[in-house]
Amino acid sequence: MQREAPSSHKTARPLEGRAVTSLKTVTSGRALPTAALVLVVLLATWMGGSAAGGYYAGGWTPVALVLAVLLLLVSLSGLPGTSRSLGPGLLAAALLVAYALWTLASLLWSPNAGDAWAGAGQTLLYLLVFLLALIFVSLGAGRRWVLAASALGPALVAAFTLFALDSRLGDLFEDGRLVGSVGYYNGQAAFLMIPFWIGIYLGGSRRLHPLVRGAVLGGAVLSASVASLAQSRGAMVALALSAAAFFLLSGKRLRGLIALGPVAVALFFAFPGLNGVYLASVEGGSMGAALADATGAVWIGAAGTALYGVAWGLADRWWRPSRGLVRMVGGVTLACIVGGSLLGGALVQERVGSPVEFAGDRWEAFKAGDTSGQDESRYLSASNNGRLPLWEVAWEEFKAQPLHGLGARNYEAAYYQFREEYAGYVRQSHSLPLEVIAELGAVGGVLFFGFLGVCVGRGLWRRFGNLSPEGKAQAGALLAALAYWFVHSSVEWFWQLPAVTLVAFVYLALLVAPWRGEAAETPRVASALGLGSAGIAALALVVVVPLFAANLYLQESRSAEDPESALAAVEHARTLNPLDSRLARREAEVALEAGEWDRVEASYEQAARLDPGHYGPHLLMASYHERRGEFAEALARYQRALELNPLQPELQQKVEYLGSLDVG
Repeated sequence: MQREAPSSHKTARPLEGRAVTSLKTVTSGRALPTAALVLVVLLATWMGGSAAGGYYAGGWTPVALVLAVLLLLVSLSGLPGTSRSLGPGLLAAALLVAYALWTLASLLWSPNAGDAWAGAGQTLLYLLVFLLALIFVSLGAGRRWVLAASALGPALVAAFTLFALDSRLGDLFEDGRLVGSVGYYNGQAAFLMIPFWIGIYLGGSRRLHPLVRGAVLGGAVLSASVASLAQSRGAMVALALSAAAFFLLSGKRLRGLIALGPVAVALFFAFPGLNGVYLASVEGGSMGAALADATGAVWIGAAGTALYGVAWGLADRWWRPSRGLVRMVGGVTLACIVGGSLLGGALVQERVGSPVEFAGDRWEAFKAGDTSGQDESRYLSASNNGRLPLWEVAWEEFKAQPLHGLGARNYEAAYYQFREEYAGYVRQSHSLPLEVIAELGAVGGVLFFGFLGVCVGRGLWRRFGNLSPEGKAQAGALLAALAYWFVHSSVEWFWQLPAVTLVAFVYLALLVAPWRGEAAETPRVASALGLGSAGIAALALVVVVPLFAANLYLQESRSAEDPESALAAVEHARTLNPLDSRLARREAEVALEAGEWDRVEASYEQAARLDPGHYGPHLLMASYHERRGEFAEALARYQRALELNPLQPELQQKVEYLGSLDVG
């Protein structure tokens, strides 16, 4: 892989001062920071491939600890920077630091401080990722290697998923849709599709080795094909909107289109078979047979596209067309795109009428939960799948506490209390913007969206500034990938899936980090950045280590061979994390197995105190009393649970039944 083109023709000043140059000497150029940042990106691949997307503490806390130690070591070694570029970078970092601290401060007003603690830890994880990416790029990490890793990692997971489909059909699918290694349909699709436009950019870049270009294009086919098995409508909409961002902002639209062409053709031929897997489930057919028919087309399409990428890369090395020819082909291509768009628009208008009216009809269908078309493909359905009530509760909670919000991760209990429609078990509001303002209020919203605005604004400024054409193409691809992440996250709960969101924070850092050829920072600012980063790393360790250790003891309690050992393990877990109501529930479960009745009741009481707005502890306590024949106590607990979750039909039935017994 060749060197990146500098963003300007000015010569960079040498870095000044011992604090600035020490680590640069240790890294011996760009190889070590590049490798370190690639490792950070591949941690997301690990979570997406084998740790349920990092959703559970056992998945994301080890990653947070690795990153905290890495940031601490790097920070104490001395940091370089660039005066013109790190200004926006430092501003973005400061806003994200403030947001993380505000999230941590929400423990003070959160009804469930245990969930707020976990939410603060996960926010610190993203802060660590951003700071490391910002620092490593400042040290000279090659953006293209990092981008290639971010695209090839999910593609590798997609390949292994395809291999495993036959033997793990029951584990990887639910209701005919792929849940995959992430464990959630939409999360699996987003994990595979966020780097899609990165792969298209890399596939068309002259600066990459032909084999790498072939790999990323073939990988894009694999990722998109496997993602389509999830039948995620959010992914489809996000991909369409991010496509507009890619071609609007790319510095090399023609190359992007030529790279996209074979990928689109491969997907066109593979999609009917892939959609047939879902139809087989809906119609009661054999999903295994449908998969066998579909996967062959995927492998052939990926292999053909990879060979296309290699051949194109070799041709790029042997022949460089004249500017006149490029402009002529680009003009013809643009004319074809415009003509095709006009023709397509005319055909669509003839079929569905006015686009405005059609959009209005689809919105009404979305609000009404219209599932028509689902018998042909879930992509044709306009159902909101119960999201509107979730969003309404989040908005009402923001209006009720507009300054500081509910507290990090404290949406669940509020949803059960204030929802107006029954929609089963829910923990998140399924919308990142609403999640931020509902849980952390206007203060959190200003900090978080201010951070995003600085990163995206800096990327746009550079895209239309003095970057080389290659740099502009890279910036356009990053912005398109982030557009996909934000659009899809706006209707999902990807904040709790680090396999999805971690890479987005790397992309944000790449947008705002300095480019080669920009001026050097003063030692004072570099030293301050190093000291601040070390402090953040230390804070992350203080917050995350207890969560990590408590989770280890929790797992030990579940694998223990006898109740006594399990109780000892869960006691250690509660000592390390005394705010987690779920640990108190686990203690009650184990005490129930051991026959320690007083301890069962005390643990459930503690769980209710730690999560006072949630119906769950009261439901468990009621069930416990009912099994023991203590019907009066059970009725009181069921009634309290019903007050906190008034639309739960099972609770209503229990209260009516026990009330009819006249147990009082």
